Amino acid sequence: MSVGAVKPAISYGEILRLAWPASVAAAVTPLLGAIDVWALAQSSRPLDIAAIGLGSVIFSLAYWTFGFIRMSVAGLTAQAAGAEDEAEARASLVRGGVIGGAIGVALVALQIPIGLAAFQLLGTGSEASAETLAHGRTYFDIRIWGAPFALASYAAFGWLTARGRTDFLMAASLFMTILNIGLDYWFVVGFGWGAAGVAYGTLIAEIAGFFAAMGFVLMLLKNHGGVKAHWRPEDFWKAERLGRTVAINFDIFIRTLLLAFCFAWFVQRSGAFGDVTLAANQALLQLFLFTGLALDGTAIAAETLVGQAIGARDRAIGKARYRQAVRKTFLLGSIAAVFFTLFYWITGAELIALLTPEGPIRDAMNAYMPWVIVSPLIVVIGFQLDGIFIGATRSREMRDSMIISAPIFIAASIWLANPWGNHGLWTAFSLYFIMRAATLAIWLPRIARVFD
Repeated sequence: MSVGAVKPAISYGEILRLAWPASVAAAVTPLLGAIDVWALAQSSRPLDIAAIGLGSVIFSLAYWTFGFIRMSVAGLTAQAAGAEDEAEARASLVRGGVIGGAIGVALVALQIPIGLAAFQLLGTGSEASAETLAHGRTYFDIRIWGAPFALASYAAFGWLTARGRTDFLMAASLFMTILNIGLDYWFVVGFGWGAAGVAYGTLIAEIAGFFAAMGFVLMLLKNHGGVKAHWRPEDFWKAERLGRTVAINFDIFIRTLLLAFCFAWFVQRSGAFGDVTLAANQALLQLFLFTGLALDGTAIAAETLVGQAIGARDRAIGKARYRQAVRKTFLLGSIAAVFFTLFYWITGAELIALLTPEGPIRDAMNAYMPWVIVSPLIVVIGFQLDGIFIGATRSREMRDSMIISAPIFIAASIWLANPWGNHGLWTAFSLYFIMRAATLAIWLPRIARVFD
């Protein structure tokens, strides 16, 4: 059996082999945000937590918007691997890397108008102080220079995932995170640079992470015919395949733009309740994301397994593996969600105490922690369905799901915030994830029809 060929059955062991490194890799991103919160809380400028909340939401908006690079590369490469088409698998990597790097360069070139517009919007209707906004802008001005490296890395991460080497993905992510933690402590606690120190640490780590990911890509190429084999430059921009890539990327771009906007809206609306609530929501959001992205491990496993099943030359085997991938990854994801809910229920107060010193920010975090406790049960179905639809490259349904869910969240956040304050905002945020899952679940049967 060749490297890309599929086996008749999927075992739980195969899923776990893909899922647990992917969970670690996904979880370290919000963990990094939590470390930023911790470092700033130990410094002489704890309210810079709010500044990081404002500055980082711009990068969440930008990077999540362009997350289509990782998703499209993962889906297209997995299907090419299932079809044993090594040349197309490598072409998907090249297309994604070129697109990511070019977008990153454009963000750097346009950083002045982007920064002006973003902070104008973030400051509108917000009670955040002028000092907080100024430190947030400093964070943006520094970190923006890492955009070409961060976005080009997305292609490498998607490609490693699709080839079943989530262990390489984990290693690159851990390297980047550990480096960033060390730099955070040095720049923020040691030098007292506040938000600027966090930005410099992230910038250096993103550049280093890109080179680490590319090193793993080269190692994997050696095991798939050699670094110099299977390159057909004429296939990189073939009209039919390029058109499909562009169509998928555009749909996921719209979907992810709306996703990132919803998170940005959540942070911006948090500012309406003042600096303390903004800082508390920013810290809790890191825990919320940590949980959700840790659960994303089984979803990433689904991306790989569903994509390979759809690309399989033997349609009967492909259909059987698709059904097994859906059923078994859902079961493992649900078990993990229950575990994280219990973990936060038992350790929530201790985690908050670890992140922040005694004071108003900690008090606010304790008041809203129940929303983080229940979040795994709320997000797990939507995350799992995302993985299935990415592997199937069903980008249109992913786009339409977000077009329906995002306006409902925005309307609910305005309506519920008046009587319930910040609890109303969290209620609307939870409803948003439920709507995403419901719409995708309705369209799930469409995927199985490709085998008929």
